[in-house]
Amino acid sequence: MNALILDWDGVFHDGRKTENGASSFSELDSMGLNLLRFGHFLQHGSVLPVAIVTGEKNPTAEFFAQREHIHHFFFHAKDKTLAIAPLEKAWRSSVEDWGFVFDDVLDFELASKVGLRAMVQREACEETYHFAVNQGLVDWTLDADHAIRRFAEKYLTEAGTWEAVLEGRMSMSAEYTAYWEARQSIITQSMDLGS
Repeated sequence: MNALILDWDGVFHDGRKTENGASSFSELDSMGLNLLRFGHFLQHGSVLPVAIVTGEKNPTAEFFAQREHIHHFFFHAKDKTLAIAPLEKAWRSSVEDWGFVFDDVLDFELASKVGLRAMVQREACEETYHFAVNQGLVDWTLDADHAIRRFAEKYLTEAGTWEAVLEGRMSMSAEYTAYWEARQSIITQSMDLGS
């Protein structure tokens, strides 16, 4: 996996939103994503490209993307595959080399295009989940509780870099400092996919 797309609603939170579209996120997921990006930096010398692609313009998602220096924030994405062309151009890599963390039917078409599909499973969406599995759209199943953290820890463990990532972060190693400086220099690019 050389890049990652994240859905927002149902992935970073349970799907509940306020009247202005705001939601919430967990610092556990934030740290997980940070560790994942650092792991990529240790292996490749660059910050893992990440995009949030969401169906609405959620002010919390936009805040998170900017705070965490996420590369891209796409909103009003009723057809999430519209994010593929601009991301392939920006990331100079093919969609087959990306991961995607998602949870619902709006995500399935994009999930059919990427290389690593991780679906959040909830009891409320049991039949939707089974449909996705039967269609071959699920490589990893994530528990809904802190799905991003679960994805990050599983990926880093399977890549064999989990301990090095933790040790580098704990000690504020030279590698972590270099990663942090590179991450902080990223300016989030936003795009309305509904216009």
